[in-house]
Amino acid sequence: MVASSPPRSFTETLAFEELGENQWQTIHPPQRMGNAANIAYGGFAVSVAAKAACLSVPDSYHLYTLMGNFLGPALTDRPLRASTRPIRKTRTFATCQVEVSQLQDNGESRPCLVALADFQVKEKGVLLEYSAPPRLQYSHWKDCLSAKDRLEKMLREGKISPEMAARFKPSFGMADTLFESRHCPEGIAAQNLMGLAKSLPTTQDALPLTQKSTADWSRCRSGLPSATDNIAAVAFLMDGAISFAPLMFSRMFLGDSKACSSLDFALRVFRNEVQFEEWHLREIVTHVGAEGRTYSESRLWDEGGACVACMTQQSILRPWGEEKGNERGKL
Repeated sequence: MVASSPPRSFTETLAFEELGENQWQTIHPPQRMGNAANIAYGGFAVSVAAKAACLSVPDSYHLYTLMGNFLGPALTDRPLRASTRPIRKTRTFATCQVEVSQLQDNGESRPCLVALADFQVKEKGVLLEYSAPPRLQYSHWKDCLSAKDRLEKMLREGKISPEMAARFKPSFGMADTLFESRHCPEGIAAQNLMGLAKSLPTTQDALPLTQKSTADWSRCRSGLPSATDNIAAVAFLMDGAISFAPLMFSRMFLGDSKACSSLDFALRVFRNEVQFEEWHLREIVTHVGAEGRTYSESRLWDEGGACVACMTQQSILRPWGEEKGNERGKL
């Protein structure tokens, strides 16, 4: 039974009830964020897959890769279901297949996402340890404004209209209830309100598209009591904004494309111990746009500068045709 009261923390938002062996259902339905269509934010499905996969193996196995495909949008009026199937189990590695689905009104199950999850037991020693830094030198989180404060500052300075601010809040407000985020002023998202204020100039306008970037500091607002909860929170956040970053970098917003959503993803976790209650820096870049698709990446560093995770995605980016006036915002 789906809970009637809204969740108050990330752990509660992603709470499971067990349906059977290696089968779970979320207590709460997924929510909408960012997408122009009234469908659930894809990060819900990715984090549900990550959590279900982690629950399928012993605690001594640590997730290092979750690769999969979005098979269809999730609805916001019903819970997500997850099932896993073990494929490999050795003393060092484990692999399982994960399917995330929703029960339809006719009683049939429709898959939303399918993925392979790989795990490894902690190694006894490390030969090399290194990670590439972010592209830019970004401001520390202490010197960055919260999303609310930045929105109010842009309003006071006349950079955006009250109508624009009203459009922004419902699109991205859900994430702000779960995560505390502060956009770095050097990044594009802070300068053009994630592309919504597309007429505003940015300090990166002269750069080629593949050299542009945006970054933010984020941490979970609530406690994350287990390693599984931390990994699920990372998976949830890392999916955000990758698909429409090319639009944001090109003075466009979601309504400027007929379809803009993720097709596949590869989440790679580089550290066994992730503490997402602490501040982490996320940077988003884009690499390729061709054949109606884009390929973009987000990377995540802890405050000490260690890269703890990355996510790459191919996404659909479909232009409008003659039907633009009648179908704007539909996928």
